[in-house]
Amino acid sequence: MRLLHAGHDARREGAPAREPVAERARGPRGIVRQSVPLHGLHEDRRGRPGGCGVEVGVRLHPFRLLEPESLPEAIETLGRLDGESRLVAGGTALVAMIRLGLVKPDRLVSLHRVPGLNRIRVDGGSLELGAMATHADIERSRTVRDGWPLLAEAVHRVATPAIRTSGTIGGNLAYAEAASDPAPALLCLNAEARVLGPGGERAVPLARFFRGFYEAALEPGEIVTAVRVPPPPAGARGGYVKFTSRSAEDKPLVGVAALVVLDGAGRCVEARIGLGGSAPTPVRADRAERALRGEALTDAAARAAAEAAAGEADPLSDLMGSADYRREMIRVWARRLLIALRDGTALRDGTR
Repeated sequence: MRLLHAGHDARREGAPAREPVAERARGPRGIVRQSVPLHGLHEDRRGRPGGCGVEVGVRLHPFRLLEPESLPEAIETLGRLDGESRLVAGGTALVAMIRLGLVKPDRLVSLHRVPGLNRIRVDGGSLELGAMATHADIERSRTVRDGWPLLAEAVHRVATPAIRTSGTIGGNLAYAEAASDPAPALLCLNAEARVLGPGGERAVPLARFFRGFYEAALEPGEIVTAVRVPPPPAGARGGYVKFTSRSAEDKPLVGVAALVVLDGAGRCVEARIGLGGSAPTPVRADRAERALRGEALTDAAARAAAEAAAGEADPLSDLMGSADYRREMIRVWARRLLIALRDGTALRDGTR
């Protein structure tokens, strides 16, 4: 996102135009990472008394747009800015939070001018995704579709084509939302995030990357620069399914990814299950995986693994569904997905 301004919706509704409030910065550039206040995240602030739910008079908090041209430049200036600054990639989550008034940054720092962050390549047998690679880039990549089809399937489920075109894989993971579509698949693939900050570069396995509700394992000043995904095991079968409360374009009420390797007798040599919307963070269902390994993938085994996954889940209740309802949907969709992978059949997403 190159330029944001206030008054866009108001002009669309026929109101007088307002002066833009986002200013392109010409001076020093930099990035400051701060925690995001989450209270009121699900509050619907569009409605006004007598307004029938139509958004009226929305005005964005004034901010400046900074555009570093290299990662060293961004890291070098890190922490030197006063006020609040936010890193922006695709902006699909951040702009919504600004519009709701949950964050009021003085500056937005865009990575769009940093070269090489949208790369998709194979390096040493592993897939490397630059943090600015969009969901649409990944979905359309023949490299991903041929070598990592589980990931291609999961990113295809993200929201709408417009969101997939702008939303980035690095931003999706750094946002650390429990109801992420790519995260359960990446957990099944043993992916890791590459992070750069004042202390240098480090690799963080995704199993340890999600610390808590909307909290990633990023220290002050650190930026996700890439996601590295090892190749799937030979003979692996993988799939992702989501259950939503309204339509397939919604965030998943529950998302289930699974990867299994079966031997000639139909026994699970390897089993991995990733869950979204089932805990404060995306998680692997460790007990369910252990229940499957070494066992024939019968209907009863799939049911027992799904029961174990539901038992170790710790979902939250919200307006979309209660914790108990989410656990029941984990039972249903984990079982269906495992059976579909065993039988080699397609499984459609579900809506309530």
